[in-house]
Amino acid sequence: MKRYIVHSYELPVYTPPAHSQTTNRRLLGPGPFGSERVEVVLGEIEYGGQADPHSHSGVEQAFFVIQGKAVVEIEGQGEVVGPDDFIYLPPGASHRVTPLEGPSLKLLILYAPPLSSSPKSRQKKSQKGIRVKR
Repeated sequence: MKRYIVHSYELPVYTPPAHSQTTNRRLLGPGPFGSERVEVVLGEIEYGGQADPHSHSGVEQAFFVIQGKAVVEIEGQGEVVGPDDFIYLPPGASHRVTPLEGPSLKLLILYAPPLSSSPKSRQKKSQKGIRVKR
């Protein structure tokens, strides 16, 4: 029988490449009990950590902020985001996420197609300078 209910605390944690002080738990993704079209991850970045500038070629990414605040920088433009904010990244968009002081940043992250199965999804570090919009 397929598994329709997932308890995040039962899942293994991992730190993705180009991320520091980050723990992710894959809620849904490719596999015998998963999805071939979308990947859903619960991510948490502690203050002092960050997702370094990178992009995902051929993969759309979106995330919803559950807790905390951060500067999200997309294609050289930065903006402060917080709880209940939603961010969309088209394929190849260079981005960085830097949590601000306070509670850890908790995100619900979506990838389509799944990042964990896409051969085009290799992360590329960006060399672009990024300005913060105030």
